[in-house]
Amino acid sequence: MNLRSLLACSLSLLGASACATSDAPAVEPDLSAQPAVAAPELHLVRTVALSDAPYDDELHQRQIQSGLRAQVTPDPVAARFERSSDGTFGVMYVDYAQRAEYVAVYNLEDTRTAAAELVKRGMNQASEGTDHLGVPRGWSNDIDNRISFEDYAVTHSTLRRIGRVASAAGGCTGALFGPRVVLTAAHCIFDGAGNYLQNITFQARRNGSDLPYGSVVSQGAVYPIAYKNDGCNISETSSCVKNDWAILILPPDPWAASPNGSPGYLGVWWADDSTLATFSPRNVGYPGCSNSMPPANCVSYVAYGDLTCAGVPIAVTDEDDRWPLYGTKGKMMNGCDTSPGHSGGPIYSYSPGSNGPYIIGNATWNQCNSSTCNAATQYSTAGARISETLAGYMMNLRATYQ
Repeated sequence: MNLRSLLACSLSLLGASACATSDAPAVEPDLSAQPAVAAPELHLVRTVALSDAPYDDELHQRQIQSGLRAQVTPDPVAARFERSSDGTFGVMYVDYAQRAEYVAVYNLEDTRTAAAELVKRGMNQASEGTDHLGVPRGWSNDIDNRISFEDYAVTHSTLRRIGRVASAAGGCTGALFGPRVVLTAAHCIFDGAGNYLQNITFQARRNGSDLPYGSVVSQGAVYPIAYKNDGCNISETSSCVKNDWAILILPPDPWAASPNGSPGYLGVWWADDSTLATFSPRNVGYPGCSNSMPPANCVSYVAYGDLTCAGVPIAVTDEDDRWPLYGTKGKMMNGCDTSPGHSGGPIYSYSPGSNGPYIIGNATWNQCNSSTCNAATQYSTAGARISETLAGYMMNLRATYQ
């Protein structure tokens, strides 16, 4: 179901249950009565041409390091809904089939009310699965602690929920947080000129040439207005990191052809600054072996992860008064070791409690590179933090796209 369909359902007062697909998660406490979700109003911005130009995640990293941002004129339609002064908020939505860009506008209070009910129903929790990754030995402290998961079972309950985000132009990483929704990085849906990439696929638990859950082409994506209006889709600087997230929307029944069924999904969690600093983070991603700073003996299209993140407490910075941060510090720094290709991969944790693991942010930027990492380096990676408002929105999307 796309956002057009959801809007039609809400206008007919039939609710999401009348429009739901057959790929409903089996692990929710009770879905006999489908929870209400906040429905958007779509405002067309423009039609778009989709790009197959080469994407270079390493170039993206260099752009951030340079600190030079492109000068852009914010889109007036998008800017109107950037701060929710009238009780609404907007999110950019690109429909790949329609080749159209919209601002999807939601009522803020409706979204908050729905999120509170969804938490009661366990919609912030991970799908069932008990496999845990053992902790062996980043670029944090000038040591790369990543290990390869090439020899792990392709059905491992954590790894199968993480996959490669790919297009003809290159690759990033993403994580399922619902049957049809994938968190990744916003810069992964654009080419180097700021155009939308076409045929973006999610390959859950890709392992070399093996695609144990197939390759699913996304039908659309959402990302924050602030990312585009700041010109971050054209040239990203460190100030863009706090808004560098996107959510891929997969088509109905995305796992129908999968030889291993549905891969499941991770949970979603938000915590205040001081609580977040007590969490033990982890990261899994798909590094590009031909890019800079790959893991030792790198094998292409294989997942690598840092399960200790150097024991460095998470730190947050960069407040933003726009949705979804509303004054929250949105840039999350950590000691997880990454390199180009990890972009969009989840920073997740078991610390919030049972029914996890939970996504608490993503990885988008290598704060140090091969010439600047040293023994004193702690925060080798930064990404977008899951704020309270973003967590609520993600739960709404999970409930919508089943």
